[in-house]
Amino acid sequence: MAVEEVFVVGTSQSVAPVAVRERLHVDLEEVYRAPTELLVDRGVLQEALPLSTCGRLELYGVSENPERALKLLVRLLAERAGLDREQARSHMYALRGATAVRHLFRVASGLDSVVHGEAQILGQVRAAAYDPRAEHTKGPVLHRLFETALATGKKVRSRTEIGRGAASLASASIEMIQRDLGDLSDVSALVVGTGDTGRLIALILSKLGVGRLVLANRTIDVAQAVAEPLGAEVIEFDEIPSELPGADLLVGAVTLDSYLLSEGDLDHVRRSGRPIYLLDLAHPRNFDPRLAESPDVELFDLEHVFARVEAARASRAAQIPKAERIVKSQARSFSEWRRSRRSIDTLKAVRAKVLAVASEEAERFAQGRSNEEREQMRLLARSLARTLLHQPTLALRSADPESPEGRFLLEQVPALFGVEHDDAASAFSEAAGLDGSG
Repeated sequence: MAVEEVFVVGTSQSVAPVAVRERLHVDLEEVYRAPTELLVDRGVLQEALPLSTCGRLELYGVSENPERALKLLVRLLAERAGLDREQARSHMYALRGATAVRHLFRVASGLDSVVHGEAQILGQVRAAAYDPRAEHTKGPVLHRLFETALATGKKVRSRTEIGRGAASLASASIEMIQRDLGDLSDVSALVVGTGDTGRLIALILSKLGVGRLVLANRTIDVAQAVAEPLGAEVIEFDEIPSELPGADLLVGAVTLDSYLLSEGDLDHVRRSGRPIYLLDLAHPRNFDPRLAESPDVELFDLEHVFARVEAARASRAAQIPKAERIVKSQARSFSEWRRSRRSIDTLKAVRAKVLAVASEEAERFAQGRSNEEREQMRLLARSLARTLLHQPTLALRSADPESPEGRFLLEQVPALFGVEHDDAASAFSEAAGLDGSG
């Protein structure tokens, strides 16, 4: 009987520069489709769920053969990015079992972010957990994993001060721009994209008293909903070129297949020697990096923001050990849940098998006896079966599926008791309410 294991494969700002992350970037629609194909067509994965932010792309999975699943996913990503497998591996990470669980809990707690304790990541984890596109790929294990990750992030934020004064990437980037622009009351800002990042940028600029705030989005209704409470203006996407000459700050926070602004577009932004500030918070990038070579352009991207906030880590470093202890405790709780869930299918199947054999033997020896004697033999058989099952039950309940010993036990017990894999899976489905019976 194969034992399922949690794993994660991904890349982030901690292991890959932005140019490599762009090559490894896969559109989320494609990410959701690929696990479905692997689940249905190849049987490599039992569950899958992607997590995408401006600085990371990860795929969490549950598989009976995690090594095969990881190799396949790395190969698919490498082929997609046009990298050989060694290049891809050097800019990716693959974690299994308890290590993968702790990784997600650290991500949700802001411990793996460029800005320790930043709150935006918790919302991104929540969005991934409840994305309707994951309906056919997320199962009970990943559902529980992400629920526990969200609870972990909330505990870290409420029980430590790691988030106090912690800037989001958005606010850190505006602070960086403000060093050059100074007072924003005379600044005209154009924000392209009104997703999580664009909305946050617009809110920060509004609070800082920016002189003029213009929002552009491919869906105009979404932009208007964001703009209305901020008193911002809204333009259509195709109006962006005509708006550029009057913009002092252009923020890119939208997912596009090509650059929003490239070298050939500089004629739109030249304004009598006054530079335009470009803030690129998108992944892949919205602005051609070669624009930085122009004297009319001051370009800041995520790499600049990462470098800017790196120095701020020290002020929250004292809170990290306490946060890590919360992560460790939550990971232990998840492991205990996995242990009880992992063993329940085997345990129920073994108990059902032994009790069935005991009942059959009691009936065989009770033939021709009185009803009272037959009932006594049935009671004795059940009592003996339960006594013999006591020690195996304790062993299965305490088996840790994340350890080699626990996996070995869970794999061997069905064979020792003559339980087929399908019997155990059926018992598991019944216990978990997966058969529609509640």
